[in-house]
Amino acid sequence: MKRYWNSRRKKETSKQLLKFSVTMVIIISIVTVVAVFVLQDAGPLEFLISGVFGLASTAFGFYYWKAKNENIAKYGQNVDDDTQL
Repeated sequence: MKRYWNSRRKKETSKQLLKFSVTMVIIISIVTVVAVFVLQDAGPLEFLISGVFGLASTAFGFYYWKAKNENIAKYGQNVDDDTQL
């Protein structure tokens, strides 16, 4: 049993944040579409779209920034010389 717990890795916080953001975007989008058709009012869309997709874009930006910095630390500064014009 001890081997099982040692072999399991804890998921990174950034991946959990990314999954949470994607889940929220999907759920809020579905609920909003249903609410627009039921209530016949598109007013809530202007607040929900900017809020939910703002959250998702921030989470994706954070995840990619973190991954980029981890890769630079892992592989060093050996990037293509062509990109440094």
